[in-house]
Amino acid sequence: MKRKKRRTKQAIMFVLGLEIILIVVILVYIQIKPRTVKAVTIEAGTETINVEEFLNGSKEKGSFVTDISSLDLTTPGTYEIQIKVGDKIQTATLTIIDTTPPSGKTVDQRVLKEGQIEAKDFVTDITDSTPVTVSYKVTPDFNAIGIQDVALVLSDTSNNRTELTAKLTVMDVTKTVTIEAGSEMKVTAADFNMDNKYTVTIETDLSTLDISKPIIHEIVITVDGKTTQAYIEVVDTTPPNVTAENMEFWQGDEPEAMAFVKNPAGETGLTASYKNNPDFNLLGEQAVTIVVQDESGNQTEQTVVLTVKKDTEAPLITGVIDKTVYIGETLSYKKGVTVTDNRDKEIGFQVDNSLVNLKKEGSYQVTYTATDKAGNKASTTATINVKESVISLETLAQMSNEILADITTPGMTKEEIAYAIYKYTKNHIAYTGHSDKSDWVAEAYRGITNAVGDCFTYFAVSQSLLNQAGIDNMEVNRVGGTTKHYWSLVNIGDGWYHFDSCPNKDHKKTFMMTDDEVDAYSEARGNNYYTFDTTKYPATPEVNPYN
Repeated sequence: MKRKKRRTKQAIMFVLGLEIILIVVILVYIQIKPRTVKAVTIEAGTETINVEEFLNGSKEKGSFVTDISSLDLTTPGTYEIQIKVGDKIQTATLTIIDTTPPSGKTVDQRVLKEGQIEAKDFVTDITDSTPVTVSYKVTPDFNAIGIQDVALVLSDTSNNRTELTAKLTVMDVTKTVTIEAGSEMKVTAADFNMDNKYTVTIETDLSTLDISKPIIHEIVITVDGKTTQAYIEVVDTTPPNVTAENMEFWQGDEPEAMAFVKNPAGETGLTASYKNNPDFNLLGEQAVTIVVQDESGNQTEQTVVLTVKKDTEAPLITGVIDKTVYIGETLSYKKGVTVTDNRDKEIGFQVDNSLVNLKKEGSYQVTYTATDKAGNKASTTATINVKESVISLETLAQMSNEILADITTPGMTKEEIAYAIYKYTKNHIAYTGHSDKSDWVAEAYRGITNAVGDCFTYFAVSQSLLNQAGIDNMEVNRVGGTTKHYWSLVNIGDGWYHFDSCPNKDHKKTFMMTDDEVDAYSEARGNNYYTFDTTKYPATPEVNPYN
């Protein structure tokens, strides 16, 4: 009996132990059981999501920790979502997918021949949760007159696709009319209406368009009552209207091809090149092809003759004359000297005055030399007579300055000062036909103080006054004739002109004369009146602004 009671008690204890273990297991399971689902998937465009979709069981209660309003529910993607359930924070995954293809309505279109229209213009009322692109499945033939089906593809960002079909009518109305630059504007509506099937009018005032050079003008036309864009394309297909001429150049020169080109029409934007590069060191004649191109790429080719010649002519030195100076006086060796050359536009020269001693009386030689680019050399000499003045230069300068103070006023131009000197000298000195031509300083002094003399006296007084006024001048002597004559060349800043203050029997004004004017006077007067060695002096300008 006792053994039976013990076994019963053991059985009861075993059962109670199993129940306790079961309760513990249930309690542990409750503690470790997931209270949220691992992932939730929704379709893009879903307006809202509820926290219940993330809870593992209808009895669970929770709230979002993640700010759901900050998520773009229209954009596919994967997001980590935190949810608070009881006193714990759980993490789940939200996946937004897009499986819905886009939708839209087609709109039939018309277009001018050779025109273009984008695929998106055929579709309206597009609906989708993500951005949609519209493309042609097969690009339409915009040159095929008539009606054709157009296959369109709508694609969203998840590559969901919808195919639609619309109608395209290509009208036999050209979109672009081409005319030649520089022509007359004669475009009419008929130029766009190829088959006269439509009613076409031009709305743009074509007279306002510039068709002088290549450009594309956008205009407005109406086709069967519908306004559309069209174009007038101004093209240049005309080769340049120029000529190329035979030319001569010096050996070693390398002129640009444009040097051969004459442009009588004044076309702009032209370039020229050699089809084959000439040999500018080869003496004689050679054929050269010149290619002239305009801004539109039109070309003209012309073959001409290039003559390459050798420069064997030496430069010409003018203005080198014998001069008389006085001890203590400075001398400008280069004043009035010019060099010209048959080839070189600008050429310098050298002066060798190493033999001249301005501190000692005597006659000295000075040498002028010039060499051109080809190596041709010219040389000439002049004699510098150095004298001891009877009248000091300081005395003559003082007298001249006093005269200038009387005959000029502040602010006078060099021309006005030179003319004042001209009038003073001519009116102050009485012509007697006698002077001391061996000493211009002494003669100028005598002319100022005694007021008598001949042409040399007038020249000497003028020279002294011009020097003190700072006006460049040089002595000129007559060549030929029965008597001597002296006058000056004067430069007040715009070239050398003849200046003669000596009276003449013709009472002619001889202030600032050109070479042509003194030549004409010599021919009319005779006796070589103004004949001089032109090789020794600079040429005057051809036009005389003073007479």
